[in-house]
Amino acid sequence: MRLISLRPDGSRHRVWSSVEPGRFGGWWVPPGTPVLDAGGAWSSPYPVAALAWPRAWFQVFVLLKPDRTDYYVNICTPPALGADVVWIDLDLDVRLEAGRLWIADEEEFLRRRDTYPPAWRAAAEHTVLAVERAMRSGAYPFRPSFAEALRAEWAARSSAGGPVVG
Repeated sequence: MRLISLRPDGSRHRVWSSVEPGRFGGWWVPPGTPVLDAGGAWSSPYPVAALAWPRAWFQVFVLLKPDRTDYYVNICTPPALGADVVWIDLDLDVRLEAGRLWIADEEEFLRRRDTYPPAWRAAAEHTVLAVERAMRSGAYPFRPSFAEALRAEWAARSSAGGPVVG
């Protein structure tokens, strides 16, 4: 299974080449998994938990770094969940890194926003505010106890030598 982020014109933006189901309702992106984008291929040296919901206008990457947990939230169309998970990236990202919350790529969104359908623009702008509120209040999936549970699942999965399913 892959995670595929598309541009609004249908071209590929970014592809996570192989993800594995997790018990938490999302997918694991193991360390070293190739991610392909316009800049070439890259990977994370730490495990990443990816979450997406069928009606949500955002998708969450929980970055399980050795010394802390960070969050990278893509503002996007609701994903198509099937053989792959596919969404359309709407440029905006909400990030929580080392306790600092910030919005990334606002300039890109403002530059392209008039090319998006009005419903997409409204959903993106509303979703940024909702995600910021959830991050600030520590709501799921930004709750520290959820990150601890993810770390425990990753440790069990790793020590078992493969995916932990069920």
